[in-house]
Amino acid sequence: MRKSWIALVLVFCCAAPAFALDVTVPDAGLRLQIYGYVRADLSHDTQATAPKGDFAFFVLPEVDGEKDAQTHIGARESRLGLNLFGPDAGNWKTTGKLEMDFYGGDKANSYNPRMRLAYLDVAHSSGLSLRFGQDWDTFCELVPRIVNFAYLADIGALGIRRPQARLTQELKLAENTKLVAKVAAAQTVGEDLDGGTFEDGADSDWPTVQWSVALFQKLWTEKSAKVAFGGHYGRETVDETVSNVVVSADAQDYDSWSAQGSIFLPLTQQLAVQGNLWKGANLDTYFGGIGQGVNVALGREIEAQGGWAQLLWDPTDKLCFGLGYSVDDPKDEDLAEGRPCKNEQIFGNVAYKLTPAVTAMAEYAHMTTDYLGKDEAVNDRVQLAMKYAF
Repeated sequence: MRKSWIALVLVFCCAAPAFALDVTVPDAGLRLQIYGYVRADLSHDTQATAPKGDFAFFVLPEVDGEKDAQTHIGARESRLGLNLFGPDAGNWKTTGKLEMDFYGGDKANSYNPRMRLAYLDVAHSSGLSLRFGQDWDTFCELVPRIVNFAYLADIGALGIRRPQARLTQELKLAENTKLVAKVAAAQTVGEDLDGGTFEDGADSDWPTVQWSVALFQKLWTEKSAKVAFGGHYGRETVDETVSNVVVSADAQDYDSWSAQGSIFLPLTQQLAVQGNLWKGANLDTYFGGIGQGVNVALGREIEAQGGWAQLLWDPTDKLCFGLGYSVDDPKDEDLAEGRPCKNEQIFGNVAYKLTPAVTAMAEYAHMTTDYLGKDEAVNDRVQLAMKYAF
């Protein structure tokens, strides 16, 4: 047993091949798979964007009518992950995942590791499974194909990773049809709106409920079409404070909710469309409402609606294209003067596999952010990337 774990440590220290590595620990009935990629990015923006880093959420206003172009070169999206399999028991299979990137810290040449995913999963042969730990929001059923690491955050796509306990039931309805239903209790990741030095989401009595129901059906191609409906409901609780000292606990609640629908439709083996539409309120920690959740001055949640759509074309196994549009549109009546009131993007990208492990990517995006009562801000973004996956 001790020799097996020594071998595992050596693999971690010396791993450098171009494919995922598998390590088996026979005495424990455990198999581990190391995966990840090294990625380098270069991006140029004709106007500064938030959060003023190497990825873009929305366009910042011009200062005195002058453009503020920026160029970023980085490698912080490089990723390292570990899949775990077993030990199994009867009809129950055990799996787990640990994954990190390097988006911790803010120095361009000294990145810090950051946990992305960390969960365990136990699944029964009947289609029932339980997952505990940090994973993507349960209602996330589709991911846009995009080079910008922001993945349309604050510009049309909802969802992020958070701690949760999830129940999933998969039902096979026919030979080429299945239904997957999920429900989860998730951490309500909030802010400190009251200045009481305690996160308002954790101050709520109950966790957030998230859910999703997805139908998978093979139509006229080998790829399955997918239609999904989901959403969430949670609550942030704020205290009454004076000079950052709580004088009255649980003074006011702010609801957070969303309802959304997603579709992936393969038209041929090479061509497909996908998209998502949503509506909700207090969505800043879900990257909706252009990062705006609550208008404290008005004492109400900020409502928003949005979505994204994308055409995918993969003419060969090595070459793929994407063309899309996305929008995030908060309700003007819930916003203060000068705040972002609409965020749109038209984008196109291409990826080509130079080798089985190395992929070159390029993307152009035209971004427009409207500000309530002020001029819009426009950015043309070009991004190039090289990825070596293992």
